[in-house]
Amino acid sequence: MKLQAMLPLLFAAGLASAPAATIPFELLGKAGAGLLPGNENHVINGTPGSGGAIGAGISFDDVSRVLTINVGWGSGNGFTDLTGNATVAHIHGLTADGGTASFTQNAGVRYDLNTLPGWNPSAVNGVFTGTVTIAEGDVQALLDGRMYINVHTAANGPGEIRGNLVVVPEPGAGALALLGAAAFATGLVRRRR
Repeated sequence: MKLQAMLPLLFAAGLASAPAATIPFELLGKAGAGLLPGNENHVINGTPGSGGAIGAGISFDDVSRVLTINVGWGSGNGFTDLTGNATVAHIHGLTADGGTASFTQNAGVRYDLNTLPGWNPSAVNGVFTGTVTIAEGDVQALLDGRMYINVHTAANGPGEIRGNLVVVPEPGAGALALLGAAAFATGLVRRRR
């Protein structure tokens, strides 16, 4: 099949791979993936715990603006125990920058998690499995990576474990864009002849 004949198929494939209404997220920070004490930007007291996404993980419905969060911490969830039961947990934002620059930035509380259904503060088997409706004005900041989840304890009032909310890149999206650009460029080269 000639490249020019493939262009409609390439464009149709691009439209078919347009972002779905459900966007997956991961937790990242300067110390790595998950809810980690090393992702915090202050001194941690005691032997801190760890956590991360569990079950169905974290996803955002860009139509309803509902962020579904399934995170856990402590040995009961396959991580390490916190220094004590969690006192509160929040989504913090909006950091000044997005992307990896946000990993070293702190921001105020934007959404409480500990007041919602699905909150279990246990140091050993803690979870938040629930939803938060993101304000319309915060959606772009969420997609830009300018928000993070922070779990606080008595020993670590500013936060014991943290993970920035980062969109999981679409698999193959870069390859499809390169293929489309190559096809377009080839078509231009052929027209010049």
